[in-house]
Amino acid sequence: MTELGQSIEAASHKEILGIPQDVLLVLAIDAILISMRLAGTFTPNRFIGAKVVGTTALIAAHFMVL
Repeated sequence: MTELGQSIEAASHKEILGIPQDVLLVLAIDAILISMRLAGTFTPNRFIGAKVVGTTALIAAHFMVL
């Protein structure tokens, strides 16, 4: 296996409280955005946009680390 493949393999198995790190980060973003939506900070259209931006930032950060 190449060095890049080994790095990806090692990064994909990180867990926090038994939950994969990537899944936990998505759940945290969702929890924050849902609480802001319930508080009236976001309208439905802005909520969807914020979810897209948050998910895109998470994916971009993931690839920048690798």
